[in-house]
Amino acid sequence: MTIVATGRARSPANATRVAAVAVVLVAALAPPGMAQTPRSCQVFVDSTGGSGRSIDVGGGFVRTFQSGGIWAHCVGQDTRWYADSAAWFPDLSRFDMVGRVDFQDSTAQLQSDQASYYLRDERLEATGNARLRNRITGSLLRGPQITYRRRVPGIRDSTELTACSRPTVEYRSERDSAGAEPYLIVGDCVALHGDNVATARGRVTIDRSDFHGVADSATLDTQTETGRLMGGARVVGGDSSGYALTGHAIQYRLAARRLTWVQAEGNGAATSAEWRVRADTLQFDIRDDRIQAGVAWGDSTRPSAASVTNTITADSLVIDAPGQVLQEVRGIGDARAASRTDSADTGEDWVAGDTVTARFGDTAAGKRALAEIVAVGAARAHYRVYPTTDPLGPPDISYSRGTRITARFVEEKLARVDVAGKTDGVYLESRRRRP
Repeated sequence: MTIVATGRARSPANATRVAAVAVVLVAALAPPGMAQTPRSCQVFVDSTGGSGRSIDVGGGFVRTFQSGGIWAHCVGQDTRWYADSAAWFPDLSRFDMVGRVDFQDSTAQLQSDQASYYLRDERLEATGNARLRNRITGSLLRGPQITYRRRVPGIRDSTELTACSRPTVEYRSERDSAGAEPYLIVGDCVALHGDNVATARGRVTIDRSDFHGVADSATLDTQTETGRLMGGARVVGGDSSGYALTGHAIQYRLAARRLTWVQAEGNGAATSAEWRVRADTLQFDIRDDRIQAGVAWGDSTRPSAASVTNTITADSLVIDAPGQVLQEVRGIGDARAASRTDSADTGEDWVAGDTVTARFGDTAAGKRALAEIVAVGAARAHYRVYPTTDPLGPPDISYSRGTRITARFVEEKLARVDVAGKTDGVYLESRRRRP
């Protein structure tokens, strides 16, 4: 950026005096050696108002100050500038604008209370009620201060925006239709890279109607429609979805700006209205803002899926829940499914095997409940049996082994257990209480 010329005075009455100031300004803005350093912008001062002065600071440098308003643009570029007053520091390669600053180029439009333009790296530092709108995508960045690094051949290939002190970003993609809902991003510091990538750190939140994300840091790429939350990460579905996912880090994918896939890594947990799933790593498909299916695996945290009365554990879990209605959970590798009669029950019934499949259905009251458990491979089953003659007394114990065990439930109560293959077992009758 080099300032090379001036236009007319804004006020005809001050034309002669302002023109004289402008001549000094032009001379000062082109110090020795400046012409040998090509820049993206050569500033042409279109008009000025008020008064100006200049100070010779030695070394061939003259600092120039102008008040009463200054209008300018970059020669041959789609740019415009305005500020109530301006100052040029050639020894620092810095151009300052103060009061109602308004800057626009082909990519961005920025307003602030004051701004400084650094010529050496084409960097604009705006402070005080700073507001920058991306003219291509419509994204809007607001905060106490914004740093705008312009796209300049030979310096950088794309624009870079950074802002700290908890700025707010309404983030949009260039592919969005008019009026599309933006991502609302807030963090201690936020950076926008080009037109499609946003990063943030420090108490980050990302919000849309379909999800709410929280983390220590985050990235979002609207070009690849992917994102990542890192450090205390949490994703909550929309108000009607009723699910939440947490982990050390969460990756996610989007399609047509809607959440389609999430993966929690490191102490992962997922909760819905009726179930909680825990594992080192959790992965879920999302459609229509609801969980459809998932997988859980890991070593340090054994995968488990639990409700108030049922718990399934295994080396890995496969979950089928179309429309976020649980249909089936398959436990693979040293699997076990346990159930209790209610939350106050201190004992449990269980079925175990190399693999265990638990299927769910609706009760007469419309409650989602366990309907069937199938264990295959080294299958075992342990159930308590309460005789009808003494339902409040201590239960009998049934323990069975076989190649395949199937337990069926009716209205949340065990109705039948079938054992197939090489079978054996024991039935232990408890000592009855005397009448």
